[in-house]
Amino acid sequence: MINIRPNVLYSKKIKQQYFPLSTIILIFHVTGMFLLCSECLAQEREFTAPVTVSRIVQMDVSQPVKMVGTVFPLRESIVACEVEGLVVEFPVKRGDSVKNGQVLATLRTTSLEIQLKGAKADKHLALIEYERAKELYEGEAISHSELDEFETKLVAQEAKVEAVEDNIGKCTITAPFDGRITEEYTEVGQWLNKGDRVVSMLEMDYVKVRVPVPEKYIQNLKVGDECKVSFPALGGMVRDGHIIHIVPQANARSRTFPVYIKLDNKDEMIKSGMFAEATFEIGSLLSATMILKDGVVRRGGREFIFLIVDGKAIEVPVKTGIAHKNLIQIMADVKPGQDVVVRGNERLRNAQNVQITGRIDPDEIDEKPRN
Repeated sequence: MINIRPNVLYSKKIKQQYFPLSTIILIFHVTGMFLLCSECLAQEREFTAPVTVSRIVQMDVSQPVKMVGTVFPLRESIVACEVEGLVVEFPVKRGDSVKNGQVLATLRTTSLEIQLKGAKADKHLALIEYERAKELYEGEAISHSELDEFETKLVAQEAKVEAVEDNIGKCTITAPFDGRITEEYTEVGQWLNKGDRVVSMLEMDYVKVRVPVPEKYIQNLKVGDECKVSFPALGGMVRDGHIIHIVPQANARSRTFPVYIKLDNKDEMIKSGMFAEATFEIGSLLSATMILKDGVVRRGGREFIFLIVDGKAIEVPVKTGIAHKNLIQIMADVKPGQDVVVRGNERLRNAQNVQITGRIDPDEIDEKPRN
């Protein structure tokens, strides 16, 4: 006969009684969470997003013309020594980045320092003689012309001291601007004559691209015009630039005019000698549908805009084309005069309610400062 203790039977009865109750509580909790989430989603769908709009315009724009060019440093220099002497320090090497005024080489100054001592002694003696001559002149013992001779001798000795000090200063050869060393022409222990080369260096914080422009286009360009320059070797990287020089002398064979474009290169991605492609807006005119560039949304490999229709943001797929200042051409089923969202479109959803809080005229072109 099986003996079941009373407390075990009582525990089983308790579990049987409370199991349905706990199940009901769990179902109630889950249902409440579901209703709460549904309410939050409904509120989110009903959220009215504040946006800034701009109108679509139809305008004539020049088609882009691409031309190839070559990169050059904005500045380059062969640094030479101004005095002769023996190189005792040469702390830089090819490829080093240097700052304006940084020491590139130092020449021995021992003989010049000896000359300086002698020149200072002669100057001191000339000063004593001049002071004595002034006393004699005041006592009418010598003429004014004799006093002038002593003064001239003092000035000449002062000039000698300044000349030797200047030569000592020239024994320290420094960088004329911020840049990089490209060539070394000397070494410690080498004797340099006046005018001998020390290093070659170039500035790469900014670069210039030389583009040979055919004569049929040259009249359409002027200094200050903006353009875009791409670099195939850098994965098609594009930089904005502007024209700084237009050489008025054409190449006799190719009939092209050298045009120089200045680009920012503080990251030093662009190297001297690289191949470049410059795009100028100087082609024939094309009637294009244009909007502000900020109106184009790129998401998931797609390009689209949000039109304002009856207080809602309606997503419209587009293809982009020619860029003109802060405008870009779009190809889509749209009409000039329609409002497109240009601010606040990053998180918009199709058919979401919107409130227009601002308007930007597409004719307002953001001018960039030029260096």
